[in-house]
Formats: sequence, C-alpha cells, structure tokens
Amino acid sequence: MVSTSAGEDPGAYPLRRMPTQDRASRQVERILDAACAEVVERGYDAASTSTIAKRAEIAVGSVYRYFPDKRTLIQAIERRNQHRYTEAVRERLAVVADWREAVDVTLDTFREMHRTDPGFRAVVLSGLGDPQLEATPGEFDDQHAGEFAELLTQRFGAADSHEFRLTVTLTITMGEALSHLAERLPAEDAEIVLAQGRPTLHRLLEPYLP
Repeated sequence: MVSTSAGEDPGAYPLRRMPTQDRASRQVERILDAACAEVVERGYDAASTSTIAKRAEIAVGSVYRYFPDKRTLIQAIERRNQHRYTEAVRERLAVVADWREAVDVTLDTFREMHRTDPGFRAVVLSGLGDPQLEATPGEFDDQHAGEFAELLTQRFGAADSHEFRLTVTLTITMGEALSHLAERLPAEDAEIVLAQGRPTLHRLLEPYLP
C-alpha cells in the first residue's frame, strides 16, 4: 500500500480548516486512510463519519473539524489520488527515452496505483468516480492530459495544436477505461486486452510525433 506521508501537501485537497502542525497533517491523512478502508470494506452507503472516526481512532468531532460531510471526504481522497499519481508518473518518466514507453509507463502506473493504493479502490469500487466529485467536468482527466501533452511536446518533439491536445485527452480517457477493464478480468484475459489496447493508444498519437 502507499504509505501516508506527513509531508504530503494537505492543500492538494479541500479542507474546512487547514492543519498548521505536522501532527494535525498526520491526523488528516489518518482520517483519509480510514475513509478509504471503510468504503472499500463496507461500501459508501454503509460508511459513516462515526465509523470512519472509530477506525482512525479519533473523536468524530476531529473529522468534522476538517470535513463537513462524507462526500467531501471522498472528494479529498480523489484529489489526493491525483496528487500521488502525478508525482509517481513524473518520477518514472524522468528516465524514459521513447514516447511509446511513456504512454505505457503512464498506463502501468495508473493500474499499479489502483492495485496498491486503497484510495483509488475506494473511489472506483464505490462508483463515486463521477463528475460530481470534480470542481469542473473532466477536471482530473484534463489535468492528466495537459501534463502529458507538455511532456510529449517538450521531451519528444510532438507538434502542439488544439487537435493534438484533444487527442491526448482521448488517449488518457481510453487508457483509464482500458485499465479498469483489465483490472476486472482474469489475468490471462487482462493481458490479451492490454496487448490489443496499447497499440491503439500509440496509433492515436503517432501522427503528432516525429
């Protein structure tokens, strides 16, 4: 599992009150981790702020100090996911020399974090990965796409244009759908769909790269 870090930026997600000390920041992360575990094990409807507080071993008032309701908690988990995923992809792509490998690394990181980070599972398994969690429709996919478009233009010489960025957004969205499909299939079937899906993602981007 992805470990909680006291240095993780709490400003990456909305809070009713910002923690001012490391101890408070660790408490926020403990609340989010407890919410993840509670939703994965019991489901979103059965989870409550009181059961989340009990799992985090804190008073329920401490949950309300930072989060007004359960849905805001899930929104914070989604934004923490975004932050962790972005950092992991940035680190892994630093040593990648081929744009096709960059596509594959981005997809593989998304799949790995769904398997190892309970925050990803909490949002996906609860069915809450929907536009209502976003400040604007497509907020998370658009951010992924913007960062990946910058990488492809600056590192790999892609010809930047509105059509290119639209294609990158399509590639990111299709890659996430491919990942979700692979995760729910038996391992052998997952390898088949991934072997078929990866070249499709590459072909979408080929016209824009040297």
